[in-house]
Parts: sequence; C-alpha cells; structure tokens
Amino acid sequence: YWRTIGSGIFALPATMTANANPLGILIGWAIVAVGMFALTSVYRNLTLQQPEIDDGIYGWSKALFGHLGGFIANYGHGIGDAVGNASYLTVIFSAFGGFTLFRFFGDGITWPAVVAASVLLWLITFLVAQGVKDSTVVNNVTTVIKIIPLAAFIILALLNFHAPTFWASFASTRVFDAGSHHWHQVSIFAQSKSVLLSAMWTLIGLESATIYATRAKRLSDVAKATTLGSLAIILLLVGTSVLSLGLLAPSQISQLHTPSMAGLMAQMVGNWGSTLINVCLIVSVTGALLAWITLCSEEIRLTGRSGSATKWLNRLNKHEAPQNALLVTSGLTQALMIVAGCSNAGYLVLLKFATSLSIVPYLFVSLYAVKSVLAGTGFAQRSRAERVRSGIAALLALAFTVFMLYGAGLQYLLLSAIVWETGFWFFYQGKKEQQRPFTIVEKITWLAITLMA
Repeated sequence: YWRTIGSGIFALPATMTANANPLGILIGWAIVAVGMFALTSVYRNLTLQQPEIDDGIYGWSKALFGHLGGFIANYGHGIGDAVGNASYLTVIFSAFGGFTLFRFFGDGITWPAVVAASVLLWLITFLVAQGVKDSTVVNNVTTVIKIIPLAAFIILALLNFHAPTFWASFASTRVFDAGSHHWHQVSIFAQSKSVLLSAMWTLIGLESATIYATRAKRLSDVAKATTLGSLAIILLLVGTSVLSLGLLAPSQISQLHTPSMAGLMAQMVGNWGSTLINVCLIVSVTGALLAWITLCSEEIRLTGRSGSATKWLNRLNKHEAPQNALLVTSGLTQALMIVAGCSNAGYLVLLKFATSLSIVPYLFVSLYAVKSVLAGTGFAQRSRAERVRSGIAALLALAFTVFMLYGAGLQYLLLSAIVWETGFWFFYQGKKEQQRPFTIVEKITWLAITLMA
C-alpha cells in the first residue's frame, strides 16, 4: 500500500488549491475517498469470488465486453501509467529546479529538463530491458525515504498550524486561478469537482494489492488489510493537504514551485526543509520509476499474450523482458514529454490526463461487478448478505466512476480516445493473427473512437 504514495503527495498542496478553497477541497476528498474505498472493495470481492479470472482489469473487462473491452481497458490503463511516468519525470526535474545550481530546469518542462528527463527515461528503460526488476530492497529504501520527510512535514505542520489562516477562506467562492493569475467566482460544487482528478491520482494503486488475495492464508486478513491500509493512506493524504491550508492561504500555496511541499517546509523551517523534500522526492520517485516502467509495459504485453492484440507486444528478449511493449510505453512517455515541453503543459496537466485514462477501466470493472451480483456469478457458495454487500460496493463504485467521467470533463475523455486510437494497429493485427473478423459492434466502436479522437 505504501507504494501508492508517489510524487503526488509532495505536490499535493498546490494541486489541491489550484482552483479551490478548503471546503471545496474537503468535499472533493470525501467523494474520492468513498469512491476509492468502493473500488477497492470491488477489486477485492471479484478477486475472491471469481479466482478463475486472474488478470484483473483486463480479465474482468474482457468477460464483460469481449476482446475489444479488455484491450481498451488494459491498453488505456497501461498508457495511463506511461503518462504518469511523464508526470514523474516532470516533477523530478522540477525538484531539481528548486536548487540554484539547476534553476534552468524550471518547473520540469523547460527544454533542458525535457532532454535530461528523456535521458533518465531511456536509461531506466534499458535497465528494465536488461532484466533489472524492482526489488524488495529498493522498494523498502524508497519507502523509508518517502516516509521520513512526510512524518517531519506533518509534525511541523501541526506545530505551525494557524487556525485563522485555515478559516479565512474556508467557504469562499472567490478563487485564485494559478494558471491565469486572476481571481474568479467559483461555486463550492465546481471547486470540489476541480480537485477530483488530483485527489484520485494520489490514490491510484490502492486496489492493486487485492490481486494477491488468493495467496493469503486467511481471506479475512485480506479484507482487514485492504480496509486498514486504504484508511491509513487516505488519512495521510487528506491530513497533509488539510494541514497545508493552515500554513498559507490557498492563493499562495497554488503559486508555490513544484513540489509545493518543499515551499511549505521552507516557510516553516527555512531552506534546509525545502532541500530535504526535494532530495527525498528525487531519490524516491526515481526509484519508483523502475517499478512503474516495468508495470505499464507488462499491462500492454498482457493484451498481446491473451490474444486481444498482436503477439508482437508479447515478445520477450533473452532477459525475459517485454522488449516491444517497453518500446511502445516508453516511446509514448517520450512523446508526452516533448508535447509537454512544446505546449508548456506541466505536472498538473499530465497527472490529470493520466488519471482520466484510469476512469474508463474502473468503469468497466464496476459494470462487471454489478453484472456479477445481478447474475449471481461467484456467489453459489456464498451468503445472501455477502451478495448484498458486494452489490452496494459495486453500485457505489459505478456511481463514482460515472461522476468522475463528468468531473474530468469532455476534454480528457477525447484525449483518452487519441490514446485508444494509437492502439488500433495492435488490435487489428491481433484480429488477423487470430483469424477473427471484425464484428459490427467492434466496427462501430472503433468508428466512434476515431471520431472522438
């Protein structure tokens, strides 16, 4: 669960206050917390109730919508992780930009930053291609490096929390837009909607541990660990963002250099605090990139291995690394870095895009969970009460993902269609290799995706 905490928490104060005040932020957090708890429950329930489907998002989506559904879900989710890697690279070099010596890296999207980030991206990709995998030692070290500055920040923020600062703009509809540097009137509902993608970004991955539920000695322990782990992470994230609101006004926080937690630490203890946050972020997020680059390539590879896309994606090199899937995912990460540099689209834009690509796969899983409850799939030997609880979780998850689609807005859905469109050739080649003709539904779906793109 602690691997869920990535770059997001270090940049959280500014991303939350970019277009919202405390009340809007708290409402947004409440929506996302309940929704992600429901999604975590759905993943856990499906894993335990239908252990024969052992490939998560891909398997459930394929069971619901066939090969096309499985491909769109897993390809979109994998490329979403690749976009997330672009945001990781951006925030790493933005943290470097916080040092006087590396000021030319700016917010991580200057051309020197893009070039340096590209070198780091392909260096890690090369290591993964050589069979280097995320290890327990690396994971434990990066976790400690993350937890130490976070613990220090929370303790110092509690000691320096200024209640009048927190309440001054608590329910205000007057919001400072950090992008345009102008004040606007924004309703509380609109404020809460604006923080949804940023909040959800920090919680993506909560559901992943439930995939290993069938390996547990006692399945009841899985439910407890999932609930307690999710609660601990959510409290840490919400606590960090709320405590920040008692240190500076939202309009000031939103203008801090990314990662904004470094700026807040400097406000409390001086420059050494900023240095601590920046150094820990650079080390921990660089270490996490090894795991995330591996993960997104494996997600893309799965579509080729299972027959929903060309076998070319499933090709392994002599080190058992998915060489072609790595080229696709790291290539798209590279393209996003260049686009970010050309369009001046920084960390916040990249994380919202990455998060939006996860919403449709989550929607598919939620729909499959609802269908399973209604059809009784996986409940033959289970109690009526468990079926009712599973149904409630599935309906909550479905409502949440539909609301997230609305909250993300049409722009990000259309951008997602461009990502799906890049996968058409892989899907088409898979159909040829499997000698399966296109169905009417598949033709209509790809036409709709093309028009959206």
